[in-house]
Amino acid sequence: MRITTFVIILGLMGPISAIAQEKQQDDVIQHKDGTLIVGKILTVTATGIEMQLRAGGRITLDFKNLAPYSAYRVKEDRIDPNSAQAHFELGEWCLANGLYSPAAEEFEKAAFLDKELAAKAKEKKEEAFNEDARTKFEEAKRLIAAKDYDAAEKLLSLLLSNYKDTPWAKEAQGEITKVTEEIKKENETRKKQLEDKLKAKAEAQAKKGEEAGRASLQQATDAMEDAKKLWEEGLEWDGKANLTKADRAFKTAEARLLSAKHILEPLSKSGDANVAKSAAGLDKEIDAWLLRTYYRLGRMWAVELNYPEANAWLNRGLKLAPDDHLLNEVLLTLTQMEMRKRAAGAKY
Repeated sequence: MRITTFVIILGLMGPISAIAQEKQQDDVIQHKDGTLIVGKILTVTATGIEMQLRAGGRITLDFKNLAPYSAYRVKEDRIDPNSAQAHFELGEWCLANGLYSPAAEEFEKAAFLDKELAAKAKEKKEEAFNEDARTKFEEAKRLIAAKDYDAAEKLLSLLLSNYKDTPWAKEAQGEITKVTEEIKKENETRKKQLEDKLKAKAEAQAKKGEEAGRASLQQATDAMEDAKKLWEEGLEWDGKANLTKADRAFKTAEARLLSAKHILEPLSKSGDANVAKSAAGLDKEIDAWLLRTYYRLGRMWAVELNYPEANAWLNRGLKLAPDDHLLNEVLLTLTQMEMRKRAAGAKY
């Protein structure tokens, strides 16, 4: 009893599975306007089909309103595969609708199935073959007119290799020579355009670099001018015996001058000779102002008898100019005073 039940269940599962699979396999038909129609083909007549749409409802479609290849697939699936006449008629339909490759295939099948149709089918196949070559040649000419030489060259090469027995292959031979020359010219033009583009880019970068260099020079110049004003301000406060403000002004001047030197550092290696020359001249001028600043700070603290502070500023100046007589003179005087002070303390 259990075995019988199991067999019945298996028997039922087969048809149910087949029905489920059948429901999943919808027919997809393409309208000549490109729209896809999904559903189930119910009937096929000589002029068209009737479909049950997946979305619901039925529709009748004429073959003339379908995309040719989509209509061909419907017809091909429903003819007798062993009927030479059916293949021959389908080939004629393909030929009339511009499907030359499928037409050649159908005529070949017809010739294979029926020797009496072989000669006629062969003649039709050659016609389809020639028409296929013609349409490819015309498409190649259209591509040439549109200056799409790469695509045209591929089509012409196809004609020469696969359709060499057709009159269009001879036409293709003449055109491919012209196309090859045009491709060569086009490549040269593209190369020239690329070179011009790279040159323009390099010039733009150089110009941008020059502008950046000039901007940096101006920035360094502005910083030096600020330092000059601060240096003069320091002189005024020193003259008024305001040590704190004088010290602050001179130190701020030094900071601005060092900032300017930092800005100029990469410009000294600039590929622009003018920028590099200007940077070198400005750097030299900044060094001169740094020496003045270090001298004033060293002198000011020397007057206050602050040996360590004065010595530190004077030594900074000597790093820039070891032989500067003003710095060396103050440092010598300060050193002598310090030595006397220590000697007096030691009672020499």
